[in-house]
Amino acid sequence: MKDILFEQQIVQNPGLGAETLWYAVNEAYEEKNRTGGMPLFMAFIVLPLTFHRRSANALASKVKPGALYKAVASDREIRVGLQQRMEALSERTLQSLSVAFSTGLLLLDSEESPQLIPGRKSPPVAHATEEVKTILAAAKRVGQATAELASAQIATHLNIRF
Repeated sequence: MKDILFEQQIVQNPGLGAETLWYAVNEAYEEKNRTGGMPLFMAFIVLPLTFHRRSANALASKVKPGALYKAVASDREIRVGLQQRMEALSERTLQSLSVAFSTGLLLLDSEESPQLIPGRKSPPVAHATEEVKTILAAAKRVGQATAELASAQIATHLNIRF
């Protein structure tokens, strides 16, 4: 019997998750002029938004400012099931954070409230596939949103709870 999650386990692996998180965190860090990162708990929205094809396509095609607002306005169904996806991908997010910390992609700044900051300045890998490029472009938009908006605004807009 073929494992129905085989493709998901290959595509949504912790290595790609770590890289996706780096793109989001790096974008937030750059948007804040390198003075702050992404709140640690906000990392839990990155994979559910970027590993979901419809959400990733909507986000990747938008430009700042307000890319998250624009994506949700263009496709209101992005919010549907997001809370469940966050819960389902929480273990994958933790695994991806572990890979990112152990490889130096991300660092944890815990002086005020725990924040993620990039551990390197350039992307770790250049990808050729359009699907991965879409995921990483969507991750940048999520990072921009965390820099532009308060966490409470994002949670309200996406109809999620942490």
